[in-house]
Amino acid sequence: MTQGPPEPAIEVNDLTVAYREQPVLWDVDLRIRAGALTAIVGPNGAGKTTLVRAILGLVAPAAGQVRILGQPLARVRGEVAYVPQRGTVDWDFPTSVLDVVLMGTYGRLGWFRRPGRREREDARSALEKVDMEAFADRQIRQLSGGQQQRVFLARALVQDARIHLMDEPFQGVDARTERAIVDVLSELRSRGDTVVAVHHALQTVPEYFDDVVLLNVRRVASGPVPEVFTEENLRVTYGGRVPFLARGEGPGAPASESASGPALDPRPDPPTGARE
Repeated sequence: MTQGPPEPAIEVNDLTVAYREQPVLWDVDLRIRAGALTAIVGPNGAGKTTLVRAILGLVAPAAGQVRILGQPLARVRGEVAYVPQRGTVDWDFPTSVLDVVLMGTYGRLGWFRRPGRREREDARSALEKVDMEAFADRQIRQLSGGQQQRVFLARALVQDARIHLMDEPFQGVDARTERAIVDVLSELRSRGDTVVAVHHALQTVPEYFDDVVLLNVRRVASGPVPEVFTEENLRVTYGGRVPFLARGEGPGAPASESASGPALDPRPDPPTGARE
């Protein structure tokens, strides 16, 4: 008996999200492969963050549905971890680095148990992996941006989640933090976890990720990086203007300086009045 394709970690069907009647995502169909590192790539305003937030149930779709591990999100919420953009976090909240990482254990402890010795050991071990153990008692607001990002990654490591959604984890970080992020991604993949990350630096996609989703309101293409991350697909996604292609750094070229999508908005024009 022939087996069908393996069940995807995340399946998105006919997803449309609109703000003030203007579609931000239009009729998106997507399957995220389990156990892979997947980048979501596209120009500014393409709907990348909105896609992540829709998967998490943080924005209501106008149409379509999302299934995670074959189930509605409500049934598997404990299997999903989220690393938001640093700019969306209130860093003035008075809490220590260790306490932030311990928050990642709450899902397995439930409402009525407090973190104990095992959880604290796990948290300190995770901090050591991202080279932040010496800052365990420091207030989170006293850290640099890169250090704060490493703390969030340590929190992801202690969660028992199988799926990790990250919104621009590499944005604005130093080289040391970027290396720490890559190491964390590799560890999560070695555990069999699925990672989906919004990503801007096109030239590092082949180095850091297994799969890629090219998004510009609609899904342009998705799948393994060698098959999907092509010059033709990138030009369709970015409206013909891809900075690192113009510099001769085509797909598969060695990583160099960071390159983000163009500031202009070359999105295709989806139908208006998308709410149903």
